[in-house]
Amino acid sequence: MGLKSGFACLPSFDEWEPDIRANYGGTGRKSGLIGPDGARYMVKYSKKQAPRNDLSTRYVNHVISEHMSSRILGILGYPVQETTPGTLGGEAVVVCRNFVPPGGRLLEFGIFMRRHYYSRDIGRVPRIDQIYDMFEHDPVLSAQSDLFTACYWERFVGDALVGNSDRNKDDFGYLISEDYSVSASPIYDNGCTLYPDLSEQDMRDVLADPKEIMMRIRLSQKAALEVNGKKAGYYDMMSSGIDDKLTNAVVSMVPRIRKAMPAVHAFIKGCDFLSDTRRVFYSVMLAGRMAFILEPAYDMCVSRRFDKGARERLASGADDSAADFEAGWKYARRSDGQAAAGIRDSVVDGYARQNHL
Repeated sequence: MGLKSGFACLPSFDEWEPDIRANYGGTGRKSGLIGPDGARYMVKYSKKQAPRNDLSTRYVNHVISEHMSSRILGILGYPVQETTPGTLGGEAVVVCRNFVPPGGRLLEFGIFMRRHYYSRDIGRVPRIDQIYDMFEHDPVLSAQSDLFTACYWERFVGDALVGNSDRNKDDFGYLISEDYSVSASPIYDNGCTLYPDLSEQDMRDVLADPKEIMMRIRLSQKAALEVNGKKAGYYDMMSSGIDDKLTNAVVSMVPRIRKAMPAVHAFIKGCDFLSDTRRVFYSVMLAGRMAFILEPAYDMCVSRRFDKGARERLASGADDSAADFEAGWKYARRSDGQAAAGIRDSVVDGYARQNHL
């Protein structure tokens, strides 16, 4: 599982023209470029400048995750931003094609919230009641309330697969066209996906231990949605039957995602700029999240036999804690560890066969 040649595999954007009109917001470092096609692009930089020819550190993860998850969600059938990874001034970056139509505007969900709530009542992570409040009562969003609510939950299911832990109030929004028509924007801001806090050594450590694989699937990467004072887990939300519209989205989207997963894994295999470690890790974790989050939730939503423990955790604001995981691992979930090892071994064998072709 040696590293690839790092930045040498990525295109350079050094010759692109700077976009001096760019005024992209958010917390990360950003700038703008004009591409050879004349289109405007937002540039997202690594969290910290990575050494040249080194894509193994965790500092480049958000750049890589932005591109990988955008492409993965696109393969699943979601409308997404167009991204390309590369370098600018020797740093790893990802360029994101500006999708706002001429004369139009992107209004983030947080902008709509500020029209209805004082700043003290607005957190980075919206509450579930605030989501519904906006869709049902905001003069702009309520005109298409059913459509925008269904869209939110369908995208929630996609985020569950890639493990998006930060789809906060400013990471989804709506396009206002020049004629004032309103539509959901393509999916953007996917940097907090695919376990971005792990270095490649961390990834190898996780892959070596089925228990670590399961712990990351069960406990990490919760949704950016507050329910009873806590960020909710994707499994708990989707398997509890807590929201009928979410249940409908699970029933609708999981079969589509299941059908597209072979193409997702083929895409990951074809990313030559990634090391074997990253490609195996991404494939294993996506397969694991599919097997242990999306598929069980789908079965429960179809049968209407929901997970009572998940519903109780959501109702009480309790976490599925590390202590709970340890207790479950000792008894009922040991078979999950065997299944996780099987997923890992299948992926590793597939890459080994490919490398010997």
